[in-house]
This record gives sequence, structure tokens and C-alpha cells, in this order.
Amino acid sequence: MNKNKMSLEAFLRSNVSQNGYQFKSNGERRIAGFLEENQIDYKYEQGVLVQTREKLQRIYYPDFYLTEFNMYIEYYGMAGNPDYDNGIRIKESAYALTGLDVIAIYPKNFRTDWKGHIIKEIETKIQSEYESLSSKPYFSANEYRFFEQV
Repeated sequence: MNKNKMSLEAFLRSNVSQNGYQFKSNGERRIAGFLEENQIDYKYEQGVLVQTREKLQRIYYPDFYLTEFNMYIEYYGMAGNPDYDNGIRIKESAYALTGLDVIAIYPKNFRTDWKGHIIKEIETKIQSEYESLSSKPYFSANEYRFFEQV
């Protein structure tokens, strides 16, 4: 019994980030480490109000809120479990209905370029926002003013 308690304590200590957050999984800790290495500010499990398909409001706690980019990262660490997969579908539907930008990461992503995937998703959002801004009349009329040196 005491041995199990010690291993749980060791697990919890091993899943603490430089920012002091205590993570529920090794996957979350890896994502946090990547964000911290790249100086991407985040909040861990910050609540967000979402709307469900049933038009109910709920508070969800996506794993990471990227404050600078107004985006979220959700790590689905138990994907492949049928009940958990149903929960993933419900969450993704609520995120989409609410208009949240959420980057989904699955355990299988760690076998590929998951870091590049996160950066590409951020880049895509920034590019989309820039294109939206550049289509505005004022921006278009003064297109290069923002980039000239004073």
C-alpha cells in the first residue's frame, strides 16, 4: 500500500511544469514543455463557457488556453476507449458550436511531428486573421502604412 502511494507521489512530481502546473498525464506535460520552450504563454485547464448541441450552456476545461493566440489545445489521452471517444465527439461539437479554435492532440500524434502540427495550426489562425483584417477598407487604403518605418 505504501509503495503505491509513493509511486503516485513520484508520478505527480514528474508531471509538474516549469510554471508549476501539475498535469494529469505525461502527454499534457510534454505539450506544456513544448509551449514553455517556445515561450508560448498558456493557462492550464482554464474554464470556458460552451454551448452544446442541446443548446445547453456548460463550462468545459480544455487542457491549454494559448493566451496570445486565443486558441486552445485539447489532449485526448485516452482516445480509443469507446466511452471516451463519445466524449471527444461531444466536446468537439460544443467547441465548434461555440466558435472556439481548438487544436486536438491524440497519443498517436506523438509518433509524428506533433510540435509542427501545433505551430502550423497557430500559423493558420494568424494568417486567417491577417487576411480578414487586410480586407477591411481602412487597412486596404493604408496597406503599407503599418509596415513603414517612422
